[in-house]
Amino acid sequence: MEYSVPKLTGSSMHDVSPVTDRGSSDADMSAQERAKTTLKARIRQEEMMITRWAQLWRKITLSAIGKTLFPYAGYIRILNLGDLEELLGDAKFKDQVSTMFFEGELGKYRAETSGPRKNQVRLDAGSTSNKLGEIITTSTPMLEELSGKIENDALLRWIPRLPRLRLLNLWYGEALVGVGPLLRQHCHDFKTLSLWGWSHAAADSKFADFLNEITPQTLESLEIFSYMAIGAESLLALSCHRETLTELKLDYVNAEALQSLNLLAGCTNLRTLLLTDGTYRQVNLKDDHNDVFLETIAWLRRCKKLRSVTIRSIRGGQDLVTPILLENDIHLNNLELKGYIMADARDFHQALSNQPSLQELQLQGDSDEAGDGVAILVESLSQLSNLTDLRLQDVSDYFTDEVIGRLARSLPKLEGWWTSGWGVTDGIWRDVAKLKSLRRLDMAALSRFTANGILDFVLNLGPGNKGLVLAIMMADVDCDLSEEEQNTIRETMAARVDGRFEFQLQRATTALTAQNTQGVSDIHYIPSAFVAKQIDACIDDIGVDVAKIVDAVASALEKHGRPTGAQLLPPEAVTNLREKLLPLATILTPNIPEAKLLLDNAGIQYPEIQRPQDIVRIASLLKGLGPKYVLLKGGHIPFNEDWQIAQTAESRKWVTDVLCSSNPQDCATFEMKYSASKNTHGTGCSLASAVASNLALGHDVPSAVEKACRFVERGIKTAPDLGKGSGPINHFHSLGVKEVEELYEESSLVRRPWEWD
Repeated sequence: MEYSVPKLTGSSMHDVSPVTDRGSSDADMSAQERAKTTLKARIRQEEMMITRWAQLWRKITLSAIGKTLFPYAGYIRILNLGDLEELLGDAKFKDQVSTMFFEGELGKYRAETSGPRKNQVRLDAGSTSNKLGEIITTSTPMLEELSGKIENDALLRWIPRLPRLRLLNLWYGEALVGVGPLLRQHCHDFKTLSLWGWSHAAADSKFADFLNEITPQTLESLEIFSYMAIGAESLLALSCHRETLTELKLDYVNAEALQSLNLLAGCTNLRTLLLTDGTYRQVNLKDDHNDVFLETIAWLRRCKKLRSVTIRSIRGGQDLVTPILLENDIHLNNLELKGYIMADARDFHQALSNQPSLQELQLQGDSDEAGDGVAILVESLSQLSNLTDLRLQDVSDYFTDEVIGRLARSLPKLEGWWTSGWGVTDGIWRDVAKLKSLRRLDMAALSRFTANGILDFVLNLGPGNKGLVLAIMMADVDCDLSEEEQNTIRETMAARVDGRFEFQLQRATTALTAQNTQGVSDIHYIPSAFVAKQIDACIDDIGVDVAKIVDAVASALEKHGRPTGAQLLPPEAVTNLREKLLPLATILTPNIPEAKLLLDNAGIQYPEIQRPQDIVRIASLLKGLGPKYVLLKGGHIPFNEDWQIAQTAESRKWVTDVLCSSNPQDCATFEMKYSASKNTHGTGCSLASAVASNLALGHDVPSAVEKACRFVERGIKTAPDLGKGSGPINHFHSLGVKEVEELYEESSLVRRPWEWD
């Protein structure tokens, strides 16, 4: 929330809510200060923060109904109802805080919903925040930005009250239906739209209507963060804003949209373009739709104002980017290309040298051990002397001391550097120490550094390296640093440049993910031959319960016996998974999209999901692929109260997981109340890990699954709200800490036998 007045309730102007940005206070503390702050004191600080923000929102709302001396709401410029919903849903928003907030006039705006226990009611944070938003927006004539999970039809009432509105950030695209004409009539400064998703079957036509209904040539920025069923109609409608549209970020592009990119031909004033393939790389424009590919290339070459280009996971993405790089009239500052094959990218790598204006570069693609791929890439990178941030994943797997040293000498302005490599030693430190502006170095290379070598590097750092973070993530196990050596390096870095040192040995790991709460940006796969050696070493000595890579694992499992779990892999490995690993697996735990991908790969037809029984049928079909059990996770398809597919966000009430086995007594559905929480990052991995852990403890499969479902359900309910996107669940809710136990509620999970009809 941001205000035009200098102070409110004793606080300075706010543009970040600590309710959702909980790391802010920690970030301002040094390591020593954090260590001195007890858990109890930090919990008390959080409680005080919740109280202060509850008081702030209460004053804002009361001012909107004329119950305060000062009209606070009238000065709000940025209103994020998502922050309000997070506050109302916070576990510490209870008892005295809740009573204080809803006292008197605000009591009528409290919305409640049924709890998991009989006759239990609890605060409905989403509905309450929308009710309060209804009141607040009656008195916010200066409001410029509005965000949140806004209910359908709400904007139809709110928009006429907001003449200065210029930005909408909406969780559900459905809220836009019918809003276009109102924006055109009342909000002449509207120019920015962000959407988290829109899955309705008519989303494409409805969104196209919206784009056509708002004032032509006004939209400057469009960003879509997650799944949205847009296609040709929407992309064509964007031509109504071809003169003004400068930023286009489509973080989930479906097959229809990919095959319609040429319809953006008129949008040539773009400065920022982001495209992420949401089809599991099933569409190859160049090979399968060459006419569209050529027209798309022609469009991109006409975008002379492009400064930032991001292409993620699009097959042949390098072929889309290369013509841009070769245009002498295009001068990029930022480029990100992920998911390409290095052996097919010779022209792309050579073309990189034609963009000396590049300041930030991120590349991820299948590495090239043989051939001259590395040499061509390094030659081009060495000519990009203006780079300040360089992230190389997989493409740098075979970088040596010589290569890393050359890049360090050629790129003097580097501030951030992420690279992998092979057999990297202390020989790099002399050149890297000359990077006088370096603030972060992530060395994800198989390395053989010594404590003395690292200390010499640290002692050569200068004032420009203040705050440097040095992360060594894959040190050779034969070059382990003792705790004393690590502490010496940490203390020296802290004293020298107020920096931080992170150290990790290479483990029996099959893949590394680069991710945060806003998504997985990349995956680095460890060579399967080396993974096989790790598996053999572990099984021969200790034994394992779960394995997660196809080629190497399947052969190792045949040698050592069946695992207790299985996990889906990227699309390139689906056939191998289906043919080699599934027959060896005890339990397979796919979600709905992964299940469909497996069945499509096997050429098996499956029913479209209309009711829970269809999920049961799909689980049964998956069981035929070989695993002993299938746990099909239904969280992607919530149902309404009548157990029909929910058509609106408000009608989502139930989700169901299905366990399938050859033994009818073990088959069951696990029904849970739908949670609207955004904190669901990693729930699938958490569930699979919990199942495996329970199996290792001796539970049978049905019991292991039921316990795992309850574990994840509670983890979502007590999630700590980390990050700006989809935060992680709370994995520590069962540790028995007194303060945490107060957050627990009885699980809504119900286990039932299968019902086919």
